[in-house]
Amino acid sequence: METGKRPRSVLDGAFALLDALIRHRGEAGLTQLANSCSIPKSTAHRLLEQLTALEVVQRSENRYRVGAQAFRLGQSWQPYPRLLELARGRLRWLSAATRASSVFAVPCDGDLLIAVGLTLPEHDLLLRPGTTVPQHAGRFSPAWQAEHGLVVTEAPVRLPTGERLGSIAVAIDGRQPSGAAPEAVSHAARTLSMALVH
Repeated sequence: METGKRPRSVLDGAFALLDALIRHRGEAGLTQLANSCSIPKSTAHRLLEQLTALEVVQRSENRYRVGAQAFRLGQSWQPYPRLLELARGRLRWLSAATRASSVFAVPCDGDLLIAVGLTLPEHDLLLRPGTTVPQHAGRFSPAWQAEHGLVVTEAPVRLPTGERLGSIAVAIDGRQPSGAAPEAVSHAARTLSMALVH
């Protein structure tokens, strides 16, 4: 019987399991992962064992977590050549200028992915690199900001063609005045955009 849906490949299954690990905050059991991915437990076990052999996944007793090889692969990702290295320098300056958490975020699957961040301890879980944040019209979602008691000031980072790569942002506790944050964020985004030309 023809269903019109292509069969799931081995790679689809492996990446679904890795994605499920991320959704479960980096660690989960076999049954939890199989259920999350809607794949048979035996298939999930076989794929997780293969990923473990490649060090993409680590196993500790009956739990699985993201492995060192996945970390190494992720560290080499760049949305644009030299962008993350240049962004780190701008974020160091921005954090010092605003005394706030500063991040560089890029669009990813309908959300914003924190690609680089220098965060205050209280914002580490919300804004650490690799996390995603809901967006609205390409900006940090106002509902998400309100839910976490934050005010996010952001400015776009663009290529010389005008294409938007992402945005530099600072997150400040909503009870504190933003002060010089808007001007500092705009300056950081402009200088990062200009650095991409060279």
